Amino acid sequence: MEFWFVTTDHLTNKIWFRDDEDFKMGMNLVAILAVALSVDVLAFILMSNHVHFVLCCSNEKAHQFIEAFKKRHSQYMNKKYGLKELLRRVRVKVEPVSGADESLEWVIAYTNMNSVAAGICLASTGYPWGTGDTFF
Repeated sequence: MEFWFVTTDHLTNKIWFRDDEDFKMGMNLVAILAVALSVDVLAFILMSNHVHFVLCCSNEKAHQFIEAFKKRHSQYMNKKYGLKELLRRVRVKVEPVSGADESLEWVIAYTNMNSVAAGICLASTGYPWGTGDTFF
């Protein structure tokens, strides 16, 4: 099994998710793409200006997943707000994660606790746009 930590740039001038409807669309998109691409999503979080995913799949599938997510979410944002190519140039990192030591657990915890680190909530269970409440 291969594990991947997928992160995007934290944008300062572009918001990925503006309201609950945008977040719900993103949550649904995660599930749809996971099934369509046969990718296991171990953890994820959707923040207003970036996303994190921990995936179990091949490197190629991890890249396909994040590029499809960016493309489809950009299409949604264009249709709703008239924002063209919102995420086209957003840089993505797809880094391998070892399953042999505590690295996998660390990136899952980091992903789930991102909303806490950002000061949005006191516990990951208080943030609905990711997997934090399913782990804790």
